[in-house]
Amino acid sequence: MQRVSISLLAIAVLCSASLAQKSPRVDVCPWCKNDPSVMSAAGVVSHGPIAIGPKGSEALAAALPAGSWIFLETAHLRWAFALGPETVVIDEKKRVRAELARLKKVLPSVPTDSAKLDPWLRLHLLAMRGEELYARFQQLLQVKDADFPESRSNTGPFMGNGRFLGEKEKFEIVVHPSREMHRTFTVDFSGVSVTDSFRWHFKDQHKLLVSIPGEDGDLRHDRWLFPHVAHNLSHAFFCAYKHFSYDPPVWLDEGLAHVIEKEIDPASVTTDGTEGATRETHSPPDWTDAARKLVARGKAKSLAELMHAKEFGELDVDAHVTAWSMIRFLIAEHPDALAKILGGVKGQLDANGIPTGKDLPDLERKLLKETGGWTPQSFDEEWRKWAGQQ
Repeated sequence: MQRVSISLLAIAVLCSASLAQKSPRVDVCPWCKNDPSVMSAAGVVSHGPIAIGPKGSEALAAALPAGSWIFLETAHLRWAFALGPETVVIDEKKRVRAELARLKKVLPSVPTDSAKLDPWLRLHLLAMRGEELYARFQQLLQVKDADFPESRSNTGPFMGNGRFLGEKEKFEIVVHPSREMHRTFTVDFSGVSVTDSFRWHFKDQHKLLVSIPGEDGDLRHDRWLFPHVAHNLSHAFFCAYKHFSYDPPVWLDEGLAHVIEKEIDPASVTTDGTEGATRETHSPPDWTDAARKLVARGKAKSLAELMHAKEFGELDVDAHVTAWSMIRFLIAEHPDALAKILGGVKGQLDANGIPTGKDLPDLERKLLKETGGWTPQSFDEEWRKWAGQQ
């Protein structure tokens, strides 16, 4: 399943357009009953109102009525969800049963099996998987919550300006039932009209938000929706790491997001562009096989080529596959080196202690040497040998 999402826009001043304020209908979750003790056991902080988007959940529900917006906040994420129920098809029953079993351990009222998932149950499952994803990303970075101070510390290593990987506020995901609602929502705070998945950094609030139009036939279904959300959250997490002060290297950012997405579903593919999302049909069905064939034909992109890409649009299909495979190689064979490289490229400070993205390719070369004794050329050689044997 191939999708494209718009690249993260640079830090910008928010537009001043206001959302109409009126009281939305209050819903009670049928599974946790909004009971504080039950919610706490399930890792739910709140079902709303929550501080999501530029003006909060009440403003979102009032300005963009979708029949019923529902909200859920966990330890690291805030969700706004407006899709309807989903019928579980036969091919998805095994996956859904496994997810329900995990959720039932912390929320005993949920069924062990269900032919249809109501919006609240879908949202609880998404939120559970979102926290699992956050833990996986922290594992790759080799960090924990306690590593991130409330505000920048004058002692110890630079870790950003807040508790959420370096940002002050939690990560946010808004899933719209239509592309038009998504466009209306994002134009209000960004001034940019896009039709497909969109990421934004709120500079003053120190938080990152992902807006997803769940209109297409694939994204209306949880099998494809969550991997697509996960791809976008990977970008948001990496950009937030040690605070979003500059864009990270494109190949690292996109390769990591592909790995995160394909760990969830190998058939799901999201690629980033500058104009929005279009469905791709020429992506290889098996990326492991595709990488092996690129190596065998001598067509794989070199690391030096990838390191000099400035925009997502500069990456062709072969570059996406190569970047994904290189990150997989580092995860499998050199996880400590990967964590140090990711931390190094997001933690560069100038002489005054200010984060800077100056000359990242040179920084990457230094990090490669320090962590693995590699030059870009020797890294290529080691990766090609590994990829050719997969």
